[in-house]
Amino acid sequence: MSDPYRIDPGARPSAPRQQRGGSLLRVLLWILLVVGVAVNLVSNIAMKGDLTPVGLAGGVVGVASIVGLVVHYISRRRS
Repeated sequence: MSDPYRIDPGARPSAPRQQRGGSLLRVLLWILLVVGVAVNLVSNIAMKGDLTPVGLAGGVVGVASIVGLVVHYISRRRS
């Protein structure tokens, strides 16, 4: 007599996808984001809101790291 509640070993779902490399890149992008925002913030506070090359560089690094994180997320999602 067959058991209707028996789980067939061949019908099990496959193992979850293994995460490929890229976590180092993600960590580096997060560190760059934090450093860029911190440099921008300190520069703006020190110069009372005036535009400085250091603050501008920090802002560019922060925005570039945000773009990198978004691109990394989308590319990992599609693969």
